[in-house]
Amino acid sequence: MIGVGRLGGGELSYASDIDVMFVYEGDSASDFHHAEQIATRLVGEIGATTAEGQTFRIDARLRPEGNQGPLARSIGGFRHYYEHWGLTWERQALTKARWVAGDAALGARFAELATSFTYGTPMTDEDVREIRRMKARIERERIPPGEDPQFHLKLGRGSLSDVEFTVQLLQLLRGADHPDVRVPATIDALHHLRADGLLDDDDTAVLEDAYRFCERARNARYLQSAQPSDALPSDRADLERLALLLGYVHRPHSTLRDDYRRVTRRARRVVERVFYGT
Repeated sequence: MIGVGRLGGGELSYASDIDVMFVYEGDSASDFHHAEQIATRLVGEIGATTAEGQTFRIDARLRPEGNQGPLARSIGGFRHYYEHWGLTWERQALTKARWVAGDAALGARFAELATSFTYGTPMTDEDVREIRRMKARIERERIPPGEDPQFHLKLGRGSLSDVEFTVQLLQLLRGADHPDVRVPATIDALHHLRADGLLDDDDTAVLEDAYRFCERARNARYLQSAQPSDALPSDRADLERLALLLGYVHRPHSTLRDDYRRVTRRARRVVERVFYGT
């Protein structure tokens, strides 16, 4: 089992999906049938409702061909796919790939394959434009109705996705010559980018502050509501309760919003310059 997304980065929060891919060794139809059975059973059992009524949301859509592709794919099948049909967004997704369960030797072979596909070919100008277009489309289209885009902790300007996309683009651009930055965790990658002189101290600090602020508030929001929610509450009473949970005392609701604006505006300025190149 290969973890990607937050699982791959070792960054699971209360609201995270569990992003996975399944790789097996073998070429025959029976090998595939066996692997597909195991993968299907694991997805069902991990995603089942617990005795406490909680559910871990399993997401395997980052695999080749998404929901249209097989749940499990052989190591040879992954290699063939990435060599002939791998897309830019899949290179980006694999910056966070990490073996998490199953045969460790096979996991190491997959890691070598993922590294070769992700970092073995230089990024073209069109690849960079594609990632920027994808990010801009996410900003426009992915915030759910009812969640405030002005105070969105995951997809807002200067929030979690801004930091993650900026880090991943820098990894893709510079990872071939700087193997130190090929790490799946966002904060670790930020520190390696800084250590290798690819991101200056001030920009690193600003992005890290925004990431930690939004992640902490997002986790507290989940503890408050017991539901995944990626925006600060629009209701004043709910916002005040969240602010108190986060340790705000003086004018808690307005101070939390002010801090969000301050931290994310600074981060967005870095993102505009480093990620969008403006």
